[in-house]
Amino acid sequence: MPESRRKQEDNLDQLIKAVRKEMQGPVNKTIDRLLHPHFHKYPFLIIIDGLLHGLNEMDPAQSIQKFLRYNAPKLIAELERAQRNQRRC
Repeated sequence: MPESRRKQEDNLDQLIKAVRKEMQGPVNKTIDRLLHPHFHKYPFLIIIDGLLHGLNEMDPAQSIQKFLRYNAPKLIAELERAQRNQRRC
């Protein structure tokens, strides 16, 4: 492949990465606004939230770390709350 063609592809790859990085924040905020208000009623959405953020960020290792740090405690708390409410009924 000619050097100029390779350089163009590298530039295009860099442009795509830059645009993708710029879009991650707004997409993450949209995911949060749509799902977070419903965590209390539908705890399974906490898992969906983590999956959607992972797909958006395209970094599986970091996504798992973030899920364990931020979403796992929420999920556990919501499941415990639901279990307590079930016992009352």
